[in-house]
Amino acid sequence: MSTPLNTPAASGFTVRALGPTMGVEITGLDAAVAQADTTIAWLRALLQEHSVICLRGQTLTEEQQIAFSRQWGPLEDFPEEDKTQNAATIYNVSNVSAQGEQLPESDHRVIFQKVNARWHTDSSYRYVPSYASLLYGIEVLPPEVKDGRTGFSNMFMAYDALPAALKARLQPLHMVHYYEFGRRLFPELPPVSRHEREHVPPVSHPLVRVHPDRGFRRSLFMTANAGNEISGLSLADGQALHRELVEHIGRPEFCHFHRWQTGDLVIWDNRAVLHKAEAYEMGRYRRVLRRTTLAGDGPVLGPYSLPG
Repeated sequence: MSTPLNTPAASGFTVRALGPTMGVEITGLDAAVAQADTTIAWLRALLQEHSVICLRGQTLTEEQQIAFSRQWGPLEDFPEEDKTQNAATIYNVSNVSAQGEQLPESDHRVIFQKVNARWHTDSSYRYVPSYASLLYGIEVLPPEVKDGRTGFSNMFMAYDALPAALKARLQPLHMVHYYEFGRRLFPELPPVSRHEREHVPPVSHPLVRVHPDRGFRRSLFMTANAGNEISGLSLADGQALHRELVEHIGRPEFCHFHRWQTGDLVIWDNRAVLHKAEAYEMGRYRRVLRRTTLAGDGPVLGPYSLPG
């Protein structure tokens, strides 16, 4: 059942679809002020139905973004000690330092952004992955620049499009997710700290995710930036299967690419979509985005996680 876009909670807001695969855009909602419980419930229902929400025209301090996010539920603390500033719940997606200086592409804070240029879901390296992410556009690329978008891939559509034989093959399989994998992609990054290693050890999640709150519908649940190994298969066979799935989820008919405007607050459901940062000339253009992440409420359920 589709979530009504025009409800009493939506009074004064304008809502329109972002594209055919997922997403709605909302104007007229000010996330800097406390929202009514009915408005948050309406937004959660929209996210459940459409997977991506873009709130246009926001002006948010760090504290206001945290406050709005907490109206949705508990936030995650980030394990990365050197990429947070004033609050452990804030992650700075930026090629600009805290002092406002544009960083060189060789700076490890910039290289970390390149890790996110692969399809992934935030915090998949946790035993309880996140529910949703909220990313706020503070400085964005000039409108004439065609790169630097954020891509989203609909994992329900991607799963439904798989051949029956491949669905059957995937049903019992798990993927190994680990935070340290980014160092394999970019060995020039500093090694993980003891703090990071202790807080985010490797975990295994079902490749096929079952959603009890969506009528037990199935989706893919995987990542390309936090692992490429499949439990139960040889390393070569698992990596070959992983490459096949990564190619599959990038098909245009599953995807939406968001072009940032200053003041966008984009919220996406990490249980339902993957996302990735599109490359741009990091040495030429400044970009400052700020993320908060809503904690999940339980481990990933697969086809064999359910009773009966």
